[in-house]
Amino acid sequence: MKNNHIRIAAATALTAVTVGVAAPAASAVEAHRDRAVATQAAEPLQPTAEDVRDLISRMRADGADVNQIREFEEYAKQLENPDAHKRTKRALGMGTIVRKLIVAGLRHGGSWAGKIVGKVSKKSGAFISRNGNKIADAIEDVEGWSETALSIAMVRAGVPTDVAHDIAKAIMMVAL
Repeated sequence: MKNNHIRIAAATALTAVTVGVAAPAASAVEAHRDRAVATQAAEPLQPTAEDVRDLISRMRADGADVNQIREFEEYAKQLENPDAHKRTKRALGMGTIVRKLIVAGLRHGGSWAGKIVGKVSKKSGAFISRNGNKIADAIEDVEGWSETALSIAMVRAGVPTDVAHDIAKAIMMVAL
């Protein structure tokens, strides 16, 4: 009986030492992950005029809607010289144009669409490369963009759940 108490005490002491050593190591790993996420979020995800012009050239090559191309050209001009366009009335809000850019980027590719792909896992990025039109069709008519709403729309369109969640998260990072 006495030996059992000694074994239990030894196991308890060993567990305490292990937890005492493991807790700081776990905290260090968590801090490293937080830094990686902060670095990732610090990257500029808003479209630049160059990104928009790249998308426009791809849209022209694909024979996309001329009116949408014209709209994106105006937006690229606003990005290049924001002060000159403060007095002009914009037909679309910032969120609306960014949503349209995301959908067009998924359809036509380009450097900005690459930023979206770069925010998801390799598996999800490959899925976007193969099924950009399918994803664009799924999210184009979603009214209130949120991770959940986008994920649901993509799953309903046949996108695997884990991939839909990754893509929705990346889109929301870009859309905000």
